[in-house]
Amino acid sequence: MEEEVRNALLAAGFAAEQIQLEVTQSGNVGGFVISPRFAGQSQVARQDALWADLRRHLAPERLRRIVSILTMTPEEIDDDVRAELRR
Repeated sequence: MEEEVRNALLAAGFAAEQIQLEVTQSGNVGGFVISPRFAGQSQVARQDALWADLRRHLAPERLRRIVSILTMTPEEIDDDVRAELRR
């Protein structure tokens, strides 16, 4: 499932290094996307665009297995997230 979500995000034009996903114990997927394309957009606009992209690339039953995907710009992430991304 994680690979399917990752591939959908890649197909939507996000770079691999912008995508951070993990699988929950129940097999659902969550994570975040860090992209400069979100600059100047509200969280609602970001989520609307992200989910529109996901709907184009994933079947409804797959979409229901996504817990949450946060959307941030590079400027919005904190030092803890930066350190995790470097691992």
